Amino acid sequence: MCRKDEATTDEHLQLFFNNSIANTIVTEESDWYTRISKQIIFRYRFDDEGYELFDKTAGYYISRQVVKPKSVEKYENLLERLLQKGIELRITSNLYPLKEAILASDFTGYGIYRFNNAKRL
Repeated sequence: MCRKDEATTDEHLQLFFNNSIANTIVTEESDWYTRISKQIIFRYRFDDEGYELFDKTAGYYISRQVVKPKSVEKYENLLERLLQKGIELRITSNLYPLKEAILASDFTGYGIYRFNNAKRL
């Protein structure tokens, strides 16, 4: 969730960002903590040419042709990297109550990715 959301009322910003100075909050289920902390991801860099916007909210761009990366970077210690960027990390036993609260609010600065991996209530 990102605090910079002009469409959200102060009431709903307080609901999600109360007692926090962070501009971004990431929440994960506790069962995933160990798995996430051990993961490695790779960042591929490409020339900008030939891409078109696919999903503005998520910031996804696509190319309709095969492209080769200019470089590849390896990232480890992903949770530590979030904290170094000033992102607040919250850990919860279940994401469903948070998802329902977000969807019931006027908050728009959020992403619910891979929710199919969340623990069922």
